[in-house]
Parts: sequence; C-alpha cells; structure tokens
Amino acid sequence: MIVRLPLAIALCIFCTAGAMVAQQTGAAPAGREYRLQALYRAGIAQNYEVVEQTTVERTHSDSSKKTYDRKVTYFMTVRCIESMDGISKLVVNIDSLTYKFASQGTEISYDSQKDITVKNFADLNNYIGPLNRTYEITVSPYGEVTKLSGEQVDFWREYLEQNAADLDSVVYTIWMQSLDRENLLQYGDIQKRVIPGLRKGVDSTWKHGLTLRIDGVVFDGKTTSRLASYTGGLYTIITKDSIPVRKDQDVHIYGIPYLSAVKDGGAVVDNTLLLSSSGTINELTTVTKAWFLATVRAETFTHRITSTTQWKLTGQYQW
Repeated sequence: MIVRLPLAIALCIFCTAGAMVAQQTGAAPAGREYRLQALYRAGIAQNYEVVEQTTVERTHSDSSKKTYDRKVTYFMTVRCIESMDGISKLVVNIDSLTYKFASQGTEISYDSQKDITVKNFADLNNYIGPLNRTYEITVSPYGEVTKLSGEQVDFWREYLEQNAADLDSVVYTIWMQSLDRENLLQYGDIQKRVIPGLRKGVDSTWKHGLTLRIDGVVFDGKTTSRLASYTGGLYTIITKDSIPVRKDQDVHIYGIPYLSAVKDGGAVVDNTLLLSSSGTINELTTVTKAWFLATVRAETFTHRITSTTQWKLTGQYQW
C-alpha cells in the first residue's frame, strides 16, 4: 500500500492535468458526437459578404488562347421568417454588387451603389439578374433546399418567356440562367448540403449531393465531407472531392457571340465551412479548379477555371 498510493496519486494528477489541457485548447473529447445543424431563428437576420474571384484560360482548336479575370462581391441578407421542427423558411436578398472584369486590354467595372446605369456588358448580366430580386428558400433539418420561390423572380422569368421571340437567344439565355434555381442557390444557399443535420464525431465522414455554378457552368454530383475539428466553439467541416459537369447545357462564354454546348468536364472542390456551436454559419470558403470541353458551331474549345468564393458573416440582428 505504501508503494501503490503515491502511484495512484500520480496517475490521478496526470489525468487531471490532461483534462485541463484539453479544456484549455478546446480539443474535442475522443468518441464524442455533435449535432451538426444550421439553426435559424424567426426574426433574426444575418448579413453576408460574398466574394467570388475567378481566373479563366480558354484554348481553341487552333491553340489560340483567351484569358480573363473577374471579381464579384455581393452583399446579401438572409432573414428567417419561420422555423418549426427544424424546417426553416428564409428570405434572401442580394442588395448590392461590385463587379470587376479584365481580359487582355478590356476592363469593365460596376458598382450598384454608385453607378446609375447598368453597363451593357453580357458577362455582367450573369450577376445582375438576382440583384434586389428577393426570393424565399425552405431548408430541411438536413440542409436540403426543398422549395425555392419568389414573386419578383417569377415575374421576370415569365416576362422573358413571353418576349422570347423578340430577344436574341444569347441575351435570353443569360437572363433566364441568372434567375434559375442553380444560380440563386449558388449564392443564397450557404449550406450547400455540407451540414448533415446529424450527430457526428470528429473525423467522421458522410456523403451528400453538391451543386456549384462556376463561371456560369453547373457542376453537380456526390461528394464526401468530414468533421475535421471542434475547437473554440467552432466546428470545421471540410469537403475535398470532385464532381462532374452537367453535360449538354447551353451556356454563354465571354468573347463568343453564340451559345456553346458543354460536352464534358469536371471540378475538384476544396471546401472549408465554419459552423458555430449555436448553429450559425460563420464562413464558407470554396476553392475549385474546373474544366470543361464545349462546342460552338464547328469549333471545339477547352475552358479551364480557377475560382474562389467566400461567404463571410458580417453581422446579425433582430428585425
């Protein structure tokens, strides 16, 4: 007993010290699971700054190249108007936009808060479409958008359809796609199905669908996400995977006066999402390296894209 007692005391002190270190560093206890769910509260609004930076290199069949860079910044408000049993109704409004585009001597800029008239530039129209056209999304407890609606969005889509015969096909496609589901959710749905709404432990993984619109082109498929860590009241969820392009979609590509048809392609995705323990999405950073093969009339070209989009919470208030 005289020998064992000091040993027992030493072990006790060692375990206590270890627990104190874990608390100080915020390390997650081994084997513990956490409910990963974005929580919205009725009457609470969140402001996000969304910054999208894109670099493109296009190579034509004769080996000639076209390059361009674009930076778009949206200021967006997400208001929760109802939340029951984990099902939330959110109203999304993109209230302002800054846009900068550069391509081999061509430079275009636009600031919706300063410029009175929208510049006549086709690529800009891809981003103007959702501006100040409020829409509503319904999100399930598992992060899936089950419904998207909006009177202003519906009005403009119906207007475009009714006047399609009088519009150039490229102009019509640009505006319709800027108001379609994929484009509205690209910016308004911050979860991107990454947050599972289930209990998960650190280093556990789960599969889910992921849809992204990159340089106007839709990529979607199944991906795997992982709870990388829980520290300081923040869950870090990462997604590193690849998704294919949606084939046979018609798209407008800068510098080409006709619609192009996408034939093949894919994107490598590197996501990092920060979710607070209170259920607020603090930040999402999506880095993608994508490519696609497309045809326009008798021409075939390859498009390579590097794009980084970051959603960052800038404020939260009661309305």
